[in-house]
Amino acid sequence: MAERNGDRRGTGRAATSDIESHLGTALRAHAPDPEAERRALAAFRTAHASARTPRTRPRDDWRPASTRAAPR
Repeated sequence: MAERNGDRRGTGRAATSDIESHLGTALRAHAPDPEAERRALAAFRTAHASARTPRTRPRDDWRPASTRAAPR
């Protein structure tokens, strides 16, 4: 990407691996609460099993116009 923008300083891969290293360390340091995970999964399953179809705001629908659902 750097080459496309005319930036000749390099590809930035070293900075990317450094960021990934820091993010990985932060994620591994977090111990999730099993009860919170259970509640979140139960809420997801309840919402998924409901008969309602989630509504998508038109500005969030990036599908081509030919595949979009008709407005409600």
